[in-house]
Amino acid sequence: MANFKSLIFLAALSTVHATATPGALSTISTAVDVNSQAGWWNPLDEYGGYDWLAYLRNPPGGSTANNNVMVARRSISDGTMTRDCVKTSDGQCAVFADDLGHNTPSISVDSDGYVHVFTSMHNEPWKYFRSTTPYSSTLVDASSEMPDQTIKVTYPVIKRDAGGNLWLIIRGQAANDNNAKGGYFYKYSTSDGSWSRVAIWAYNKGYSVYPDDIAFSSDGDVHLQWEWSKYPASAVRHQGSYVRYNPSTNSFTSASGATVSLPITQNSADIVYQPLTSGETYSGDINASPGPAFQSAKMALYERPDGSIHIQHAYRFKTSNTGAWQVRRATATYGTQDPWKREILYQDSETSAALGITHDGTSARIYYCRSSASAFVLENVSGAGWTNTALEPVVGKKVQRLQALMRSDGTDVLYLGSPTNINSTTGSLYLMTVGGRD
Repeated sequence: MANFKSLIFLAALSTVHATATPGALSTISTAVDVNSQAGWWNPLDEYGGYDWLAYLRNPPGGSTANNNVMVARRSISDGTMTRDCVKTSDGQCAVFADDLGHNTPSISVDSDGYVHVFTSMHNEPWKYFRSTTPYSSTLVDASSEMPDQTIKVTYPVIKRDAGGNLWLIIRGQAANDNNAKGGYFYKYSTSDGSWSRVAIWAYNKGYSVYPDDIAFSSDGDVHLQWEWSKYPASAVRHQGSYVRYNPSTNSFTSASGATVSLPITQNSADIVYQPLTSGETYSGDINASPGPAFQSAKMALYERPDGSIHIQHAYRFKTSNTGAWQVRRATATYGTQDPWKREILYQDSETSAALGITHDGTSARIYYCRSSASAFVLENVSGAGWTNTALEPVVGKKVQRLQALMRSDGTDVLYLGSPTNINSTTGSLYLMTVGGRD
């Protein structure tokens, strides 16, 4: 059960004015499939002078029960765009059946400029597409190049490290394994242009892993974030978790700095940043959404001159069956004992299943969406307290899904999805920067 001494039940909102300064709103598409929405995905990257956005569209002239996966390349300097659908081996737009929460694509660009997309997998074989030329928005099927061809894949989360290599986490189920769905961890090396499996980092009989996010520290270590459900799957999860991977030593450590053995479970020490609360259980989760429960998370890191690494988790949690999904934060300084501290930042109305978090070492920002409104930002500058501000350019646009990334100058870039602001089957996709950090 949780140590509630470390949980502040409602963080005080500051009277200090937020410094977050939204820029102009760019419309990427008004022909987005309503199923282009998720909480775990990574549909945005920025590399080579371009923003890269992946999304779904209804096939032109086709059934609204299907979708094409689109890649849009937008010039950061002048806003010009090119876009194309991911293609089958015969050059046709790939067509996928709609499957809300599972179709959604994740995208990243390696340091050679090749664009990678994973998409449309719900306990299915790999669906992986890669550009044949650098910086191209045209991608072709490369699924056969992935390792572990016999596993069933869901929830691909992909990120690029400082060296330009790519890292991927998925929920995977091995052939003939009817006991669990584990966390599979992969690396794409630009030196040989291929993927390899690093580890099955998390696995526990009777449970399933739900990947959330990947982050990198300046020493090249890879930080992983995920949550757990009862096997085989559930709309609600529990026990948000974190681990750090050192590629040089091929070792995993908890937030306290202790080495952990694989596979990691919920019982591994100092891995779980949101423990089970009073009355919280995995029982009854299948085909239901009881509370207390956990759902959706993202992660940010920042480092101090003394070399200390500070871990930030933004996540949603509800305390009862009928309660609203709160926005919470869990923090830790890596290498400290009893590392995790938690706080509730917003609980006044229902939120949707997508979050973003950035931190430049001074200003923490958590982006979230209210179900009855649009996108907001919670900001805390130098520990002065939290402000909670609507993102003015998207007020009235019904934004319900988002992703956030932070540039090296502290500017945030937001992917903002409004699944139904055109009609019941079609929505819009927007891009916006948020400045205001010194």
